[in-house]
Amino acid sequence: MTKVVAITGAYSGLGEAISRLFAKKGYKLVLGGRNKELLEKLVSDIRKDTSAIGIEMDVRKKVDCEKFIQSAIDAFDRIDILINNAGIWKMAPIEDITEQDIRDMFETNIFGPIYLSQAAVKIMKKQKSGHILNIGSTAGIDYKSSHIAYGSSKFALIGFTGCLKTELQGTSVNVSVFSPGGMKTKLFRSKPERMKDTFMDPIFVAQKILEHIENPSDEWSIVLRRPSQQ
Repeated sequence: MTKVVAITGAYSGLGEAISRLFAKKGYKLVLGGRNKELLEKLVSDIRKDTSAIGIEMDVRKKVDCEKFIQSAIDAFDRIDILINNAGIWKMAPIEDITEQDIRDMFETNIFGPIYLSQAAVKIMKKQKSGHILNIGSTAGIDYKSSHIAYGSSKFALIGFTGCLKTELQGTSVNVSVFSPGGMKTKLFRSKPERMKDTFMDPIFVAQKILEHIENPSDEWSIVLRRPSQQ
């Protein structure tokens, strides 16, 4: 049976790398994102390798998250893997971070994964199988300066993952969080000078995520640091 993978933030950065890699491996894909044009272009490319659909959605809206999960069922009758990848970043000291910045990062980086997991768990419990993978960050465990909103939102995501894993013990639904260090993606487009030579290629990170999913273990919180941090 070919597994169905749902990925948010699918058309750029790590999300695009994951989407293309999983397509090459033959997984059926349900891809989500806010930009309809970019999403449709990616889906068109990926359909050369596998079955895929694109769902325009905003993870900050619970109704969109529910629609996204239901779309997987409507198209493929199941959902085997949910990768909560969509995320936003802004670097600023506490005096400068705005209320809207904080709300946007928490609504995207933690509320979205919770909404999506709520919808996916109902399906996965009925299937008696499934894997929810959240994309964290080393910023959530290293307590970096000027990462007040982003770092704390990713810290919350890691905590949510641990709580959900405990809650789902014995259900055959696996839960894990994968926290990579800096990557060469558009996440840092506002501060391109931060993309140092040691920042990782998202394709390399995507490969590590695939290995984790295809070789599950009891380890639920995986940290992948860039070479200069190892």
